[in-house]
Formats: sequence, C-alpha cells, structure tokens
Amino acid sequence: MKIAIFPYGSRGDIQPYLALAVGLQQAGHHVTLAASRNFAEWILSYGVHVHPVRFDMQEFIQRPESRAIMTSKNVFQIVRMSREQITPGTVSALEDFWQAAQDADFVIQTGTGHGSVEVATQRGIPMAFAYLLPVFVPTRAFPSFFLQFRNSLGGGYNKLTHHLMERFMWSILGGATNQWRKNRLKLPPWRSFDHMHQSREKFGTPWLFPISPSVLPKPEEWKPFHHITGYWFLDTTSDWQPPADLVRFLESGPPPVYIGFGSMTREDPEHQTRLILRALELAGQRGILLTGWGGLAQQTATENVFYIENVPHEWLFPKMAAVIHHGGAGSTAAGLRAGIPGVAVPFLGDQYAWADLLVNLGVGPRLTDIKKLTAEKLAEGIQVAVNDPSMRAGAVALGEKIRAEDGVARAIEIIEKHATEFKRNNP
Repeated sequence: MKIAIFPYGSRGDIQPYLALAVGLQQAGHHVTLAASRNFAEWILSYGVHVHPVRFDMQEFIQRPESRAIMTSKNVFQIVRMSREQITPGTVSALEDFWQAAQDADFVIQTGTGHGSVEVATQRGIPMAFAYLLPVFVPTRAFPSFFLQFRNSLGGGYNKLTHHLMERFMWSILGGATNQWRKNRLKLPPWRSFDHMHQSREKFGTPWLFPISPSVLPKPEEWKPFHHITGYWFLDTTSDWQPPADLVRFLESGPPPVYIGFGSMTREDPEHQTRLILRALELAGQRGILLTGWGGLAQQTATENVFYIENVPHEWLFPKMAAVIHHGGAGSTAAGLRAGIPGVAVPFLGDQYAWADLLVNLGVGPRLTDIKKLTAEKLAEGIQVAVNDPSMRAGAVALGEKIRAEDGVARAIEIIEKHATEFKRNNP
C-alpha cells in the first residue's frame, strides 16, 4: 500500500510517526510523511519519503507571539491568539497534505495533522486515527490529558472533562480545518472533533494510541476499534555515531543527570540555565544539558556539565542516573523505556498529565511546573530520583515490560487488517 501520514508539529510530535513509517516500509509498504521542510533531511535518513509542508512549526514555536500564548493565563486570550497565529499556517499545511495524499491507498490522521478524513471520504480509501495522547475518547478512568488540574473528582467528573476539553481544543484548531473544507473542498463544517470522528464509525476506522498498556491500560468503556498498541520507538540509524567529547564526558565519572525541555522555550533561557546549574550543584550531580530549540542557553562546558544541541534519547537515556524533562509524551516514553526515574517539569497542556502519571507509577517524584521551579526544588527532585531505591527498582521493572512490547508491529497488524476488511466491504 501507499500510505500517507501528516505528523504536524515539533520533532517530538513527528518521531513516533516516523518510527511507524519505518516499520510499515519494512513490511513492504511505501510511506510518505507530510512534514515541515526543516525535518526533511532527518526523515529521509531513514529512507522515508517526505512531502514538504510550507508551515514551519519550529519557527512558529519560537515566535514571541507563540511564547505569549504559552504564558497567558487568560483562556479567551489563548483561544483568540491561537486562532490568529495557527489558522493561516494550518490551512496551507492542509493543502500540502491534500496534494501529498492524492495517490495514497491508506491515510493516517494525527492529533494535529488533520485532513485524512477528507482524503479518505473523497477518494473512498481506508484510514486510521493515530493520536499520541489518550484524547477524544471520553472515559471515566482518568481526566482529560488536556487538563492541567489532575485531581479526579470521580468517574462522572473525569468523563465531563473530556467533553469540555474536546470543545476547547476544537475552538482553537477546528476553525482552520473548517476554513480549508469550505474553500478547498466546498464541504460543510465539522461541529466538533466528535462530529468528525463519528463520520468514520460506519467504516470501523481504527484508533491507534502509541502508549504502553503497562503505563496506561485501555479503559473498560472504550470500543474494540480503540487500540493501546504500545509505544512506537525510533532507533538511531546504523551509521550514527555519538560525538567523541560526549563519550569522554560519560566515561569520566558516574552517570550524569539529563536535563532538557525539548521544543519548550522561555523568555530568559540564560536564567533557566543558571537555575539548573545551581540545582545540579546543590544535588551534587553531574549533568548533560540539551539546548534543543533554545529552552536552555549554551554555555562553556565544565568538568561536571556537558552541553549538546541534539542527541538520540534511545542512546543517551540508558546511560543516565535520571532524566529531567518537560513531560512531553516522547520524552516521557523514552525515559520509561530506559528504565530510569524521570522528573517532569511541565510547561503546558498534556505535560501535566504525563508528569502526574510518572508519580502515580512510582517512577518519578512530584515536582512543580516551570513557572514555580526553583533551584532548591529541582535539586530535591534530582536527589530523590537518583537515590530512592524503590523508585529506581520500579523504573527498572517498568522499563523491562516496555522493551518487551512491539507497538509498531501491533499497529501494522491493525492497519493491514483494516485495509483488507475495508476493501472486502467496499468493493
């Protein structure tokens, strides 16, 4: 099959879908990822075809306007600013994906990259939903992952939060999709995510959630076509080699602590870096700081601190004493797979849910979010993660379970089965 996927977002948003694409190609399929141009070289290095998308998510996240959205406390302002900033780029990206998927036999819709429902409906081909978070399917088991307030008030409350947050997210993202549907395809608007999803239920369209069932078991009220497949991990290419100075640093002392916040940025990365350096000093630990997209500032390396812009988590994390990150889905999964404690310092959105999950699983200490973080609080979290024997044992056991799973293989099995059934039922 020719399969088109639209992973719209940061590198962390794209990576699981690239892992799935690699697995699909190894199974004999041809995959195209519609992704921002700045990720094209990385995707091509895995032998996966890229259809460039004009909208650059990395550049968008680094804009002052985007930082204002992340730091605003006014809900109405967040919605208004998000619409203004996101809609133009999303409309152009949807058009790019439409072009990329014109010869596809199967399309996969992601949480932020819409358009697959329209392609599948217009062209009469099968599709799947693939979401990195357990969202858009209400459940009594836990509150919405979009909700920062994590204390549950019971099953009814949990289910209500899913409905409310789904409406909130549609108020931000739905406008661009409906604008594209109207102008490009002359179609009526969707009323909500639920309206969009229900349009595919008669086809038995599968939902794929690349999360370990050992981390988040499938809720009882979910339907048979909702699948917790296991994580989709992307391993390094065979020709990748770690920087020699990084290897020397690792070999020069005890395992260090990793600290990196991915694509999350603050107005003063220098201040944030000083805070982290002070925390490492108070905790008596060596550290590797990932400067990434500018969340931390590059400074002169010292005997106990090493700076690096980018390094594969799957190679680095097993060599760490602990990992401190922003609570992104990808960073959380990589830390769990490595079998070491994680300390999540959430910035926004679902990061609060993953941070809470680490605590509930017993594999990470509870810490404040980025706005209230101090060197003393971070140092305390580092010390617990490095020294608590029960926490470390729990992380090791959970890592073994996750490494025994094959989420990509499970997802491919579901995709191929659905494609066969769709063809049989829709000749």
